[in-house]
Amino acid sequence: MLARRITPAALAKAADLNRIWVHKAVERGFVNTDALDGEDLIVLRVFALADQIVWPGERRSRSAPRDVAIWHSVVVGAARDAVSDPALGPDTLLWLMPNDVRISSSMAEALVILTEIGPLCAVRIPIGAWVGELPVGFELPTIPMPPAAGRS
Repeated sequence: MLARRITPAALAKAADLNRIWVHKAVERGFVNTDALDGEDLIVLRVFALADQIVWPGERRSRSAPRDVAIWHSVVVGAARDAVSDPALGPDTLLWLMPNDVRISSSMAEALVILTEIGPLCAVRIPIGAWVGELPVGFELPTIPMPPAAGRS
């Protein structure tokens, strides 16, 4: 049985975002509409959230067009890394800071990050929870595991 192809409109609806976010993500090379899956849904939600952040001391209109920021590429890459990490679990968090992006896979790791950043501003994205809420048909791609040593 062939899997149902996910359309950009279905992706936007599942992410609870306007379709313009899918178009922006495609334009910036963050998603490919030829092969959409649950990972793209997470990436789209992360991208839309990150794109709207205005850090303290930063002056800009939320509606003003901007160039593609390297930071957005780093954020999207980190989101993909978090989703494909074997340590992914319900406590996995993506931490966005003005000059850094971090991933924590446990509450202990999250506490270390909180201690390290101290009073700095950060946005915490619950990647693990979002993956746990993926709708039917938006599963994560399976990554083939290499054969274990000693097995053939």
